[in-house]
Amino acid sequence: MVDGQGHEQTHGHAPGRLADQAYFGGAFLTALATLAWHRRWAEASNGTPRRGLFDGLCHLGTALAVALPVLPYVRDRAGFLRLALLSAVMIDLDHVAAARSVRLDRTMTMAHRPASHSLLVPLLCAALAERWRPRRHLGLAALLGLGSHLLRDLGTGGAPLVHPNRVISMPNPVVVFLLGALALTSRTATRLALGAHLLRPRGQHTP
Repeated sequence: MVDGQGHEQTHGHAPGRLADQAYFGGAFLTALATLAWHRRWAEASNGTPRRGLFDGLCHLGTALAVALPVLPYVRDRAGFLRLALLSAVMIDLDHVAAARSVRLDRTMTMAHRPASHSLLVPLLCAALAERWRPRRHLGLAALLGLGSHLLRDLGTGGAPLVHPNRVISMPNPVVVFLLGALALTSRTATRLALGAHLLRPRGQHTP
């Protein structure tokens, strides 16, 4: 909505305690479901449709578990969630380009993940999304979706985060800790930003 002076008005509001806890509960249940999917992924043979299915479900579940604690404090919840989930799976299209094939037995059995599985990709995509729709938290959505994907990859074979020829991997407990830190840090930062917006005098507008 735009006021009489041409300034964009935003009507954010802090969620109630019960609603906030519900989002945390949803994130916890999603994490449990993702753990079950991960076990089925590990049991499936590499390069098979079953393994590809559970790999996609695991990435979607991981992104959802990380995004839900942040969701109460963003302005465009539907857009935020869509972009977080979409970015969590779309990055794997680089396997198709690297393998020059859409066959799972080729895209899922490469020696290591493509160079585009790097830290530069989430940072660049987050910057572009924020520039595309400023102050709608879509940059954060892209960062959470892509970041959660790369973090899970660190525990399932590794990824070339900083250099194409250097694959970094981490134990799963460390990956889980980092995913939790990503979610809570993003939630806290977004909540504080919302609090500053709500406390801003009514006559002041974000440039």
